[in-house]
Formats: sequence, C-alpha cells, structure tokens
Amino acid sequence: MTQAPTRSPASSAEGGSSRAAFWRVNALVFAVLLLDGYDTTSLGFVVPALARDWGLPPAVFAPALVMTNVGVVIGYLLCSSLAARFGRRNVIIAGTAFFAAGSAVTVMAHGVGQLAVMRLVTAIGLGMVLPTSISLAAAHSPRSRRGAYTVAVALALGVGSMAGGLVGGRLIASFGWTSVFWLGALLPVALLPALFWGLPREQRIPAATEADGRSQKMTVAGLFSRGSSVNTVLLWAFALLVFTTMFALQAWLPTILTTGYGLTPEQAPMGSAVLGMGGIVGGLLLIPVAARFGILRALAAAALIGAAFLVAASQLELGGTGLFLTLGVAGAGITAGVVGQAGLAVTMYEPAAQTTGVAWAATFGRAGSVVGPAVAGALIGLGAAGQDVLLLAGGPVALAAAVALVAAVRSRRGRGTATVA
Repeated sequence: MTQAPTRSPASSAEGGSSRAAFWRVNALVFAVLLLDGYDTTSLGFVVPALARDWGLPPAVFAPALVMTNVGVVIGYLLCSSLAARFGRRNVIIAGTAFFAAGSAVTVMAHGVGQLAVMRLVTAIGLGMVLPTSISLAAAHSPRSRRGAYTVAVALALGVGSMAGGLVGGRLIASFGWTSVFWLGALLPVALLPALFWGLPREQRIPAATEADGRSQKMTVAGLFSRGSSVNTVLLWAFALLVFTTMFALQAWLPTILTTGYGLTPEQAPMGSAVLGMGGIVGGLLLIPVAARFGILRALAAAALIGAAFLVAASQLELGGTGLFLTLGVAGAGITAGVVGQAGLAVTMYEPAAQTTGVAWAATFGRAGSVVGPAVAGALIGLGAAGQDVLLLAGGPVALAAAVALVAAVRSRRGRGTATVA
C-alpha cells in the first residue's frame, strides 16, 4: 500500500492550500513581535523620568539597560534547543508569558540594582520569542517569498518601538513611569489566549532531509557546512555592527535628546517614535529594493544611509522638526539593516537550520546590543555631548555597510547567498 506523502507547513503554504494558516500564523507572530519591540525599548523611554524622580544622573541606569540586552542574548541561546524539544508554539507562548510577568514585576523596583535584575529576567522571555517566531512564520510562508515575508514580520519590532514612543510620553505625563511597564505586561497577557488557540501545534521542528536521506542537525556547526563559513561570519559581523548602533539609540536617544537638545522627559520619547516610524518605512522599502537589486546591496545602501543621517543629526543645526526628520531617515536605514539580517539568515539556511541560523545571527547582534548601550552610557557618564554620541554611533553602521559590500562582491562571484525573491 502506498503511503500518501506528508506535506510540511512550508510546502503547504507554497501550494496555496494553507492560506488561512499562513495569515493566522503571520498575524499572531506580528502581534507578538510588536509587543516584544515595545517591551524591549520600554526602559529607554522611562530613563529620563526615572532619573528625575529618583534624583539620579541618567548614566547610572546603564547597567539596567545593558542587562536588558544580556537577558535577550540568554533567551536567544536557549530558544533553539527549547524549540527542538518542546516545539516553537510552546516556546512562543511561554516566552510571552515570561516577559509579561517580568514587565509587571519591574514596577516594584526601588533602585537601579533591582531594576537591572528585573529587566534581565524579563528580557530572557523577550529573547526566547524573536528567533522562534520568525522561524515559525517562515515555515508557514511560501518558499519563494520566504525572505520577504520574514522581513515584513520582523518589522513588528519597529512598530512596537514606534508605538512605545508615541504613547510613552503621554503615559508618563498622566500616570507616571510605572504605567509604561504595566502596559507592557497587560497586552501580552491579553494576547496569550489567541496564541494558545491560533498557533499550530507541533512536537518538534521538522528536520530538513538532504538528497541522501540523512537529517541535517540543527547545530551551530551546520551553519559552517557546504562552504557557508565566510558567509556566516559576514552575516554575524553585519548583525553585530547594526545592532550596536540600533540599541545604543533605543537605550539612550531619549536621554540624548533631553541632555543635548533640550527636550523634556515627556517630549523625548518622540525621538524613539520617529526612529521607529523611519524603521517601518525602511523595512517596507527594503522588500522591493532587495527583490530588485539583491538583499546584500540593499543592506549596504541602507547602512550607508543610516550612518550619513546620524552624522547629519549630530553636526547640523536643526530645529525640532528637522532633527526628528533626520533621525527618522537614519532609523529607516539602521532598522532596515536589523530586520534585513533576519531575512538574509532565513534565505541562507535550510529549514532545519533556520531557527539556529536566525538565533545565532541575532545573538551576535545582541552582543552589539550589549556593547552599544554600555559604551554610549559610559560616554554620557563622562560628560560627552549628545551630538558627539550620535556622531560616534554612525561608525558601526558605516562598517556594516562595508561588510555588506564585501558580501555582495562575493555573491557576484558565485560565493554569496540568495536574494529575497
């Protein structure tokens, strides 16, 4: 008796028979990542208000900002093995519940040390969610458009950051800094039932089968197989550099705008909002540009734009509107690099290695997200002007553009990666 062939979610999506599952999964993943983006950047919104209320200089909050990103790195490192054992659906649900609880507990902090510990714990859940969600969305997207859909879903992080910037100042002005974290706790809790009933059940991540019938193991060593070593290293370097600048800005931009540009603590979160708005535009533009010119050249151009406009924001005498517009364009370039590296990772690796590939690229990126806020905080603590911090933040992005150009040259010579189709 001949057994009917089984179809993976990815292949079903490719054939069009799982259109409802495709939209349901991607909508839920987008919602989770939106809340992830909000919660990840929430501390940056409230640092100016916390510094004022607690009577402390802003630079002393650097450990709490850094520990947020350390926790995310821990979550990234855990997510691949957890997803293989318990399934991506369960990891996403558990991670969402984890960061919701952590955000609620954060309001109990009465000092920088307590705040740092609570943000570390919260961020472990945040880190568990991102790579696992992107991998699940990719598995339920058509193979021919998987990179583009991954970029679109990853834009939810920028939407969350933008939303936090838009509402953060109003929440702080009306209800105090704790309201930012209460919102970051209540919204994920409200989403949990939809995740429980809407995400597909799975026992484990299906292993990709090679032509000879052997299963490809989901280990980091697999990312260096089949001549992928140089491409993997370039991907990690690019992620490290763009995350360094992106998270330095997410952590300290409101503080930079209050100390260097004269904004109030209630006005400063708008800087994060325009950075997020620019990021959404940049990410959306990345999809057709990458389809036309290749993702590597698109990422190189995006990084160059981000670096150039950060330099402009630091060196030109701009009014409030001009400053925000310049920061928005800078955010478009930088965020396109951040979300684009996730799409690049998905197109580089086979399905069995995608969670590992996305997670390790994001882990190196998050190493930059630790270094960036730490260095920026040290500079602010030493009395560096906000304009100088913005100028220096452009350096890693410029280097990222160079890395992407090297990878693009390799691609033209037949040694590179696939483009977003």
